[in-house]
Amino acid sequence: MHSSFPVPMIGGEIHYGRVQSRYWPAILDSTKQLGVEVVGMYVMWDYHELREGAYDFAQLHAFLAEVERRGLKVLARPGPFFYAEWRNLGIPDHAVPFGKPHPEFRRKAAHWIAAVLAELRPYCGRTIIAMQADNEIDPMPHFWGEDQGFAAWLQKRYRTIGELNQAWGAEYRGFDEPIPWLAAQIAQNASQRVSDSCQYRYDLATEYAQWVIGEYRQNGCTLPILLNTWPGVDAQHWRDLSDLADFYGIDPYPTSECRSDYRYFRERLRLLRCVTDFPYIAEFGSGIWHGMPNRDYTPTHYRLTALAALAAGVRGWNWYMLVNRDNWYGAPINERGVIHPELGEAFADAIRDFKSLADAPPPAVSFGVTWSWRYNQLAQIAKRDVDDPLPAVLHEMGIEYDWIDVDRPIGSDGRKPPAMLLLCGEISEPRHVWSYVEAGGHLVLFQRLLAECAPADGTSHPNPENLEVSLPGGPAFRTDGAVFAYRTPPGRPIVAKQLPWRVDEDQRRLMELAVGRSYTCGYSQPRGQGTVTVLGCRPSRAAILALHQWLGIEIPALPLTPGVHAARRGDRLIVLNCGEARTAELSASGRSVHVSLPRCGGAIVAVT
Repeated sequence: MHSSFPVPMIGGEIHYGRVQSRYWPAILDSTKQLGVEVVGMYVMWDYHELREGAYDFAQLHAFLAEVERRGLKVLARPGPFFYAEWRNLGIPDHAVPFGKPHPEFRRKAAHWIAAVLAELRPYCGRTIIAMQADNEIDPMPHFWGEDQGFAAWLQKRYRTIGELNQAWGAEYRGFDEPIPWLAAQIAQNASQRVSDSCQYRYDLATEYAQWVIGEYRQNGCTLPILLNTWPGVDAQHWRDLSDLADFYGIDPYPTSECRSDYRYFRERLRLLRCVTDFPYIAEFGSGIWHGMPNRDYTPTHYRLTALAALAAGVRGWNWYMLVNRDNWYGAPINERGVIHPELGEAFADAIRDFKSLADAPPPAVSFGVTWSWRYNQLAQIAKRDVDDPLPAVLHEMGIEYDWIDVDRPIGSDGRKPPAMLLLCGEISEPRHVWSYVEAGGHLVLFQRLLAECAPADGTSHPNPENLEVSLPGGPAFRTDGAVFAYRTPPGRPIVAKQLPWRVDEDQRRLMELAVGRSYTCGYSQPRGQGTVTVLGCRPSRAAILALHQWLGIEIPALPLTPGVHAARRGDRLIVLNCGEARTAELSASGRSVHVSLPRCGGAIVAVT
């Protein structure tokens, strides 16, 4: 890792090859006027190559000279791939036939990397402060085919065809016969095939990232190297890529004012924080390519999304795009370098807020939630939400929490394990979760159990209402819906008691028969130095608040007004509102806080 990387930083993307050079001075002056410190800059292979192996870098040097005159810094992005709404994704025609693993593509790309880094090297450490290796790395099976070395990958994984056949329940004669399963939603009775195929796609991206970083280093790049991906988890394993790079970022383009994807946006920022200590947004949606719907970004949108990023602990970002270009519009600076008045004010506000939190610690949290890459990857491939109500409940509560990667030992990244861990989704290999418990953690499960948990003996009837669940020696909370029922739980029992429920006069006497009925819906049991608690009801705000009270854990910032979200960073409270203007009430540090919030915006307030 390269400790010289300057943090924090705010950047904005400028495509020097898509705006007229006579406007470069005005564009860069406006960039500086907004308070942007770093210019994100593609250096396009297809743009600079005259013919294969021959290049013209005159415009590159001319643009960098203008940048240097203004004291701005540069995040250089020399590819080989760019996407960028550019022909062939930025690669020349002669490279198009070959996928990223192909030796011929790598030969051609290596020549480009050597040539462009030779041109950039004099600026490194002076004007250029970091490099991005490639862009949104994906094997792209829709272009170069599903099979990009699947047989070799399988042979490395299984060693013998017999081992593969046993795992897949197949009768293949050789490794060249299997075909990848990359559409999980249509797979039937092929879970290991799908799991392997998904890992194969992850590994293609990771191996290429390793190769391209190696080429940068071999050609003398000593600067910090960035890897980036889009916010999805189907094609890239964020943690693996983050391990390879000096810093890692994602490219979110939320819908206008986050009208349809606010929860998704917030959850992905938390996941970014999970995989890196320097959460970075490599492309932060600004303006819009003409083909993307629901992206008519307003000043309100930029204020909300910037505050959401700060609430998640983001340490830097690069607005994409900062300047309009041929087929990109709605950015804060137009093609002639003129700042849009309303957008410019919103961007300046975002930069001011960013700088006010430059030294603030990450968001304080009171618990963690399990994250399994395979479970979430398959959910995205199948184009469905995760089959667990917990994330939606937490979003409605508006509290901050950490995703905890349970595919690796918890705490192996040097971070302190959470005092309480809530299970979410399916975990195929739970050993890391059990190690967390045995080391002193408190694991809480609702209606999804891990192997080694005692299964319920039955359930209540399907639709109970107004059950009172009592935690052992602690508080009670109300719940609706079916609950587990145990005859003999293995630990201290958790009991759900039927309280008086809705009255139907025609059936009053019958309904009264159920009042007082109880169910042993769960238990709390020591394991090693920690505890496992099975609640056996569905997750709810009331249940999560009761768990905090029971364990004596304080929530750093608890919104009391529905629709409001909050995070605490040091002595600052970041409050978000994705609805109409309102005065919000929150609980922080044991006292009530009232904050006036604009429509679809937020505020930063000091707390003691």
